[in-house]
Amino acid sequence: MIGANGFMRLQPYERARVAMAVLLDGGEAPLYLLNDAVRGQQLREAADELLSMELDIRFPFVGTMLRLALEEAS
Repeated sequence: MIGANGFMRLQPYERARVAMAVLLDGGEAPLYLLNDAVRGQQLREAADELLSMELDIRFPFVGTMLRLALEEAS
C-alpha cells in the first residue's frame, strides 16, 4: 500500500481508531490522535499518511481498511 506503510503497521484496534478519526474529523484527525499518551505520535503519522491520499481514493480505501481492521480485531 503506497503511502500507508505506517498505518498498516498499526495493530487492528489502532488502525480502526485512525480510520474513524480520518473519516469523521478529516484534517483535524492528527491533532486529536496526537493526544493519545502512549502512541500519539504513531497514530498522528498514520493519519497524516491517509490524509495525503487523493480524496477520491482516500474515502474508499479508509472505509475498507476500517472494515478489515474491525473484522481482524473481533
